[in-house]
Amino acid sequence: MRFTSELMLATRELARVRADIAHADTAVISPSSPVQERGAAVRASAYVWLAALLERIIRDSLQATLREITQLAVPVRDLRFSLFSLLCDAEFASIADRSRSSSWEQKIAMFLRTAEAKPALLAENILPLDGRTIRGEHLDTIWLVLGLNAPSVPSPLHRIALKDLADGRNEIAHGHIDPVTFGRSKATNDMLGIAKRVDEVILHLLGSLDAYVDEKQYTR
Repeated sequence: MRFTSELMLATRELARVRADIAHADTAVISPSSPVQERGAAVRASAYVWLAALLERIIRDSLQATLREITQLAVPVRDLRFSLFSLLCDAEFASIADRSRSSSWEQKIAMFLRTAEAKPALLAENILPLDGRTIRGEHLDTIWLVLGLNAPSVPSPLHRIALKDLADGRNEIAHGHIDPVTFGRSKATNDMLGIAKRVDEVILHLLGSLDAYVDEKQYTR
């Protein structure tokens, strides 16, 4: 399977997060208030780190997928149409900056590209991401742009978990709630459940991208 480095990273970091959560569980029942507070803060940091880990693996695996498609030298005329949203990103931006009357030539040129015989060059820095904390809607967009066959998330429960993770991460990172208060509001089993769902989302993503390349789903 592809994405060995991403799998190793996920396995290592998720194991560390689970260990931190277990350690925090011991700390929050300590008779010492400072120890309790540190344990609660560790729980909060787990939310931030899980969100960052998920975003990194999604970004890295998407870049690896686009890199491999480019290396396969797929003719532009064989590329699935949805991938032109990435291939022609610069053209879309240029057309958006022009007046309607001066954009027709570029519009025509962009559509003519769909019949080109030269290899498709997909830039690794053009990704269907918006820089916000990952939610189920981001995976929906990735699936739409790439044209992946599998569902975008393993189940509705995973979509709920991603929303909880994103909401929690943003509350902490944007200062809407202090880490200690947030950490105290989360049960250990709930935290471990979030980590499990993130693990499953990552495995689902990597497995789907692996099949995407193997089955040449990137072609028309």
